[in-house]
Amino acid sequence: MPFIHIKSLPFEEEFDISNTIVNIATDFSNRTGIELRHIHTTWEFYLPGNYAKGDEVAEYQPKEGYPIIVDLLSPDFNELKIITVMLESIADSISEQLDFPKNNIFINHRQAHSAMVFDDGNVVKW
Repeated sequence: MPFIHIKSLPFEEEFDISNTIVNIATDFSNRTGIELRHIHTTWEFYLPGNYAKGDEVAEYQPKEGYPIIVDLLSPDFNELKIITVMLESIADSISEQLDFPKNNIFINHRQAHSAMVFDDGNVVKW
């Protein structure tokens, strides 16, 4: 586990999404000490025009005003200090990978609780 789910509008300039998500996962692993094989990373794009801020709709991912949205799911045994490292790692990595301002990235952390996760064929308890 953890799962890093990233959503944004499409970028006007294409980028190698596969390489980007692997680099984000690698950066995350290096900064948190979590083995890379346990980190799951996805990136989905909203259709152009499917992201509004107030009454304004954007076609492509702007560098201001419409944050890239990240949902981070990790086990509930992580202390606040490591959660902070996780959040900062993701923001730093996205910013560096895409030359994108960190102040336009929104990350929400959710906790998975013991016995409330089904993984690898079993309900997982820790």
